[in-house]
Amino acid sequence: MIEEETEENIAAEYEDPSQLTNRQREFAKLFVEGVYSNAECARRAGFSSKNARVYASKLLDGRHFPLVPQYIAELREENERRYGVSLLGQLKRLDQLSRGAEEAGQYSAAINAEKIRSALGGLTIDRREQQHFHQYDKLTREEIVQRLEKLREKFPTLTDADYEVLDGGSRTGSMGQIKAITSDGGPPHED
Repeated sequence: MIEEETEENIAAEYEDPSQLTNRQREFAKLFVEGVYSNAECARRAGFSSKNARVYASKLLDGRHFPLVPQYIAELREENERRYGVSLLGQLKRLDQLSRGAEEAGQYSAAINAEKIRSALGGLTIDRREQQHFHQYDKLTREEIVQRLEKLREKFPTLTDADYEVLDGGSRTGSMGQIKAITSDGGPPHED
C-alpha cells in the first residue's frame, strides 16, 4: 500500500531529485500504461487528490524531476522490446489466430486472418488504392461544353441556369472559364 502523503514525504521528494521515489516509479508505470489521465496516475500513485494535477505536471515536465521522464522513456522502450511488432511475430500471431478460429468453427475469422497474413507475407496485394483520374482533365473546352449541354438536356429540372463559355484560348482553368448565368440574370443558385 502506498503511504499517505505528509509534509515530510513531500519535502523529501522535492529535496532529492537524483533518485526516484516509490510514488514517482508508480506514477511512471501508470502513465506508460496509458489507461488513466495524468492526474489520475498521480492519485493512484499516492499523491493527494487535491494537488494531483500539479504533481502530474511537475513529474512530467523534466525540470523538477528529470529522472521521471527518463524512467518513462525506459519503460516505453522496454514495452516496445517486449511487445514490439515484427513481421515474423505478426505472421506467427496471425497463424495462431487463424488456426484457433478454424478450430472454433469461426471460418470467416480464420479466412480474414489468412488474408492479412498473406498480405504481410507479400503473397497478395490489396488493390483498393484509388487510381482514379478525372476523365474531364483530358477533354477540350468544346467537349466540356458539349457534355454540359447534354446534361442540361437530359436533366432540365436540375438547374435553371444557362452557361456561356468565356473567351480564352488556354486549357488552364477551363471550368473557371464557363460562367453560369441564371435565367433572371443573377448569379447561379446555391442549393
